[in-house]
Amino acid sequence: MRSFEEIQEDIKQANRLDDTEALLRCALELDTFDTPQTAALASSARGFALRLLSDYPAALEHFNRAQAIHEKLGDKSGVASATINSGHVLIDTGDYSAALEHYRRAQTLVEELEDPSGIAIVLGSFGVVYNATGDYDAALEHYRLALAIHEELAERGGIAKLTLNIGTVYFNIGDYPAALENYRRALALFEELGRQRHVASVIGNIGSVYVTTSEYPLALEHYHRALAIHEVLNNRSGVITTTCNIGSTYLSTGDYPSGLDYLHRALNLCEEIGDRSSAAAAMNSIGIAYNRMREFAKALEITQRALSLHEEIGERSKVSLAKCNLVNIYLEMGSIAEAQNLLATMDATQIDNPGVRVPREHHRATIQVLDGNFDGADQTLQRALVDAREHGLRLDVANTHKELRDLALKQNDLARYVEHNNEFLRITEEINGKETTLKLAMQAKQREIDARERETEKHMAVLHSTLPKHIADRVARGELVNDHYDNAAVIFIDIVGFTTLSSTLTSQQVATLLDAVFGICDQACNDCNVTRIKTIGDSYLAIAFDS
Repeated sequence: MRSFEEIQEDIKQANRLDDTEALLRCALELDTFDTPQTAALASSARGFALRLLSDYPAALEHFNRAQAIHEKLGDKSGVASATINSGHVLIDTGDYSAALEHYRRAQTLVEELEDPSGIAIVLGSFGVVYNATGDYDAALEHYRLALAIHEELAERGGIAKLTLNIGTVYFNIGDYPAALENYRRALALFEELGRQRHVASVIGNIGSVYVTTSEYPLALEHYHRALAIHEVLNNRSGVITTTCNIGSTYLSTGDYPSGLDYLHRALNLCEEIGDRSSAAAAMNSIGIAYNRMREFAKALEITQRALSLHEEIGERSKVSLAKCNLVNIYLEMGSIAEAQNLLATMDATQIDNPGVRVPREHHRATIQVLDGNFDGADQTLQRALVDAREHGLRLDVANTHKELRDLALKQNDLARYVEHNNEFLRITEEINGKETTLKLAMQAKQREIDARERETEKHMAVLHSTLPKHIADRVARGELVNDHYDNAAVIFIDIVGFTTLSSTLTSQQVATLLDAVFGICDQACNDCNVTRIKTIGDSYLAIAFDS
């Protein structure tokens, strides 16, 4: 029977790899111990697995059970960890206020424990909530506070994750050079740590930057690189996400057959492994494709399936997004009554994401115009304008001015038409100018990053040409290598009479001879656990030591 510590380490590894099967196996193994500590860890392992499977109520139940056990044991650290995990599930469901309450409780505990690493985790979790709700200033503030703690503790894994999160905030606010710079930093850190799953995720995020700037070939290049890594790692959740991104990118280029092909591939894989959340996301994207293709029956059917699935698994924020997509389909179909009914259900729930609220109000205004209620449409669009301005959604601000301009035309109000048209043109020109500037800045940043990478590659080439690979990799990570071995041996092989012999052979024959001799030496080294250091001309250097 394995020890508690061994199983605990396996759970950490399985959680990092999103390996639901390994998590559930470890939980079953822990059940045989029948102690409070093992019961708490088993509940946490099941919570991690069920969260990955989008069974949020069950995941929350298991994390709450772990929390209760830790409370009985007087284990404040365990209580804090379980409370944070519950908060993560609540974010998945879109219950941001409840998530914040959990994080505040955890913050009190880790501060009482004077646990700086725990404090950093809580601060980063606050940042996730603020990022999800569009409060990007607060998100950056909390991410940077958490990052400073991780840097002080030299926790490179935490540094990498926070750098990635900061890049995502910059991406959301449209500062693509800053996003790219932070993504590249995170990528370098994850590569040094050997965390290939995170490497693939960051490469995918870089692809998303290129999608937003309409550089689709670069986006597809990065997505396919990310997909290849996820496939090698057998990281099915990563494969699904990246396949969806590739499909959506093809849709953006107008290549609907390729886009639908990748999206259906992703959907099939979701259904195969039971990932309901990702399945619903893929369905939404497929629905958008069919709507653009004006195949409304298919768009309606698949988007309704997505909505039902989001409702079934309790993803409140995604429910609102799916409903917004459905309203758009109904309006395109001319089904006004259905669109009105769906808007009424959206009004009955709190929507935290301004990126959903503003389009909802645009749809409402469209219906009001169709009903001849121009004054009501004007008031609706003015509310949308205020919301978009408050959250820095400049493209939505421009589009709302455009809607107000068109409404003024219907009302024969020339003054207001000119006012909103001027604002629409001004903001659009600013955005276009900003996008051009951002692309140039991003290209300059890319050249700078590429130059740094070339220098790093040269440095690694020198290390690998002079040191064994496992030693060179440690040196590259910044480790001080001063290993000691009680017993070691060095072998230096030289071909007798090689100079005379080589003078009688062609260059091809010399190369073939050396390849044959050194091939035999390499095989002998492999058989005897000996490490080849290097070859120079006809000389061969290898070492052996007690491990």
